[in-house]
Amino acid sequence: MKRGLVIALVIGSVLGIWKAIQQRGQGTPSFATTEEFIGFACQNALTDAQTYNHIKLDYSVDSLKQVDKILGQVHEAYVKSPSSIHVRGVAVEYGAYVGEVIRRSQSNVYWTRDSKVAGEKAYALHWKAGESYPFTWCAERITNGEEDSIWIKYSVLNDPSWDRRVSNAVAGSKKAKLNP
Repeated sequence: MKRGLVIALVIGSVLGIWKAIQQRGQGTPSFATTEEFIGFACQNALTDAQTYNHIKLDYSVDSLKQVDKILGQVHEAYVKSPSSIHVRGVAVEYGAYVGEVIRRSQSNVYWTRDSKVAGEKAYALHWKAGESYPFTWCAERITNGEEDSIWIKYSVLNDPSWDRRVSNAVAGSKKAKLNP
């Protein structure tokens, strides 16, 4: 039953992207802005979650747990047959959704298409004085399983004590460079 749902999810994602390409009459969809691309990918995640998993995602922080569960099911199918899962496509859709949940729930958070760290089309989410890559989080969740839980990554990065530890480590590193 779960495998059928996961396969249906993947097929639905591919069909959704194919439909968008056909409607635009081009070889690939084009988007005027990063926000337009993210919105398109999020809509596909919302549709897939509702259609294939009967889950209504609502952009709440708690919905990240539901996404983690969905990606866990995709991981199970991936382990059985890696070629049956289009990891990049599923990761883009759900990664866009994860990033939007963070952007909508935190202040001073924004997307950029390109990253100084990860390069072109990395779709970096800027928050907590750094960059995060929700597309990569989701791809790793699919390929590696529970050890790359997006809920745990989000929880750790959002933990105020983690911010203090990182700040202290950076300060210590700068001090060590100044006093060799």
